[in-house]
Amino acid sequence: MSVEIPQFARTGVDIVHRKIVHPYLTRGKAREDREVAHERALDLMESLQNNPLVMKLLREMFVYEDPILETNIAGVKLPNPIIMPAGFDKKVRVHKFLGEAAGFGAVTEGTITKIPYIGNDQPRIFDLPQSDGLINRMVFPGDGSDEGEKRLQEDNPSERDYGLFVSIGASKPSFENGTEIEDFVSVAKQLIPYGDGQEQNISSPNTKGVLGLGARYEELASALNQEVYIPYSIQLGGKELVVLAKISPDLARKDRQSLIRIGHDNGVKVIVLGNTSVDSDVRSNLDANDIYREEAGGISGQPIRQKALENSHEAYVDTDGEIPIIMAGGIKTAEDVWNALTYGGASAVGIYTAFVRPNSSTPNFVYYLLKDLARAMRVANMQSIDDFKYLRGAKVAYPLSKK
Repeated sequence: MSVEIPQFARTGVDIVHRKIVHPYLTRGKAREDREVAHERALDLMESLQNNPLVMKLLREMFVYEDPILETNIAGVKLPNPIIMPAGFDKKVRVHKFLGEAAGFGAVTEGTITKIPYIGNDQPRIFDLPQSDGLINRMVFPGDGSDEGEKRLQEDNPSERDYGLFVSIGASKPSFENGTEIEDFVSVAKQLIPYGDGQEQNISSPNTKGVLGLGARYEELASALNQEVYIPYSIQLGGKELVVLAKISPDLARKDRQSLIRIGHDNGVKVIVLGNTSVDSDVRSNLDANDIYREEAGGISGQPIRQKALENSHEAYVDTDGEIPIIMAGGIKTAEDVWNALTYGGASAVGIYTAFVRPNSSTPNFVYYLLKDLARAMRVANMQSIDDFKYLRGAKVAYPLSKK
């Protein structure tokens, strides 16, 4: 249970984080290379999660628990609908911290690929302070599926009250070798026993060929279903597996519809929309004062907020609300979450960029979102998160709006 510490004390934590901790993480080389700051943050989280007493204290202070927020995504029970998407913890280092201390309802690890790959040259993450976003061109760097499996083996589901999803993909070497389908299937087989669900990442805008899987997605989805999901389900006595597909925000509506249909026909239970965007309209709207606005890569954060919301709404309408959607892109406030769960038709939301931006980053970040969301739900006379099913797809005013 979260500790009801006075708001002035939480405000003090926010100030200390933004005036001391965040500047420490972003000093020196990290000013030009945000990946340095990210690695420093992961190191800090990893050191904290290895101390049980510290983790207990952090959980009591920063995890907001309320039965009204408990939800279920394709059979996976979550304490709340806020999810950390793939990309934050590529090497399976800190899901325990994110779930137990930072308060996320679920964490998606990876994306994990079969072949270890260093990714693009650094720097490859760039700050957009005026636009309140980021640009990245990471290209699935990681240690490969063998190392990923070793770290996932340390997870004990009985000790978790948050969800854990594992994102899989194919990196540049696989596409260069022409083995992307085989490597995708190999990694799926290897990692299918871990976590509460497996995410197929076919959304990266930075890896040449990944978005092109759209043309080959039927081949990939069928191979995964026939060679991995069906045999594993039979092995488990017919248990349905939770398979997610992560789709690019830049696809035309008809192409997105096609991928969703193919995925659904091949065992996909949840759609994740989406990833960073390389859309020219999004880039043209970046603030002219952002010095890195012309850097190649996918854009995240506030610049893609409306695009992500509209994509989610369209997908909800196109599927008649029959497939759960996790909407990601530009979520920063409880009102953004409300809009995603209503007009966007989403069942949960992914939040990444706002969690690390200096103007919103704080250990209280998820706490504040969930507290305001729960309050808004009660003002709207809702009894549980299930009541959003009556509002999905509709524009519903945020109950706590000051307008």
